[in-house]
Amino acid sequence: MPISDSKPSPQDMKARRRSVRTERRRSEILDAAKKVFLDREFGTVTIDEIAEAAAFSRATIYLYFKSKQDVYTGVLLRDMDMLITGLTSSLVKTDTVRNNLFRMATSYMNFFRSHPEYFATLSFYFFPGRREPLPEEASATIEARLSDGILSIEEAIRLGIERGEARPVDARAATLSLWAQWMGNAYLAVTGQTADYGRTMEQVFADGIDIFLEGIIVRPTS
Repeated sequence: MPISDSKPSPQDMKARRRSVRTERRRSEILDAAKKVFLDREFGTVTIDEIAEAAAFSRATIYLYFKSKQDVYTGVLLRDMDMLITGLTSSLVKTDTVRNNLFRMATSYMNFFRSHPEYFATLSFYFFPGRREPLPEEASATIEARLSDGILSIEEAIRLGIERGEARPVDARAATLSLWAQWMGNAYLAVTGQTADYGRTMEQVFADGIDIFLEGIIVRPTS
């Protein structure tokens, strides 16, 4: 069958430009809104303040988001997508469990180095101020995306077990243990506590993954 060399129609080009413009405007609103949410507790923020920070009208904000809650969820999901995409793209199924988990640990560390606000102010589970949980629908959406990242870690461990690189441990239990370790490492780093012990964030994450792997890696017998 011959390869078509037809060019996009004017309608297709127009739709593509509209899509790019929509995404750019949504991103601008989220950038501005995030600064407002970092500055104030959720309950005190208004759509008018978000509109003013983004240099758009109130009506424009409502073209892209249904409510203040929708804006905040958009901020969380955009940032979480960076975290989870970094983890899932670190998984190379043909590589060793050691290399996969080191890449994932580095990706997790780099996210929280760039976004310390998720331990200092914001949260994937609570509104700014941490006084009330997110609504059920927003929490479910975030949990589903978070699960993608956790499952990629579990798959790296499971593949290592199947290839005989790792001991036959419970892959889910090992994954949750490692996830908790990374959360603790990030918290120590972004609150400056690693420096109190004379360590850097890189050293804490590297030591942690080394110790974890020491417990599951199968050593060759002589």
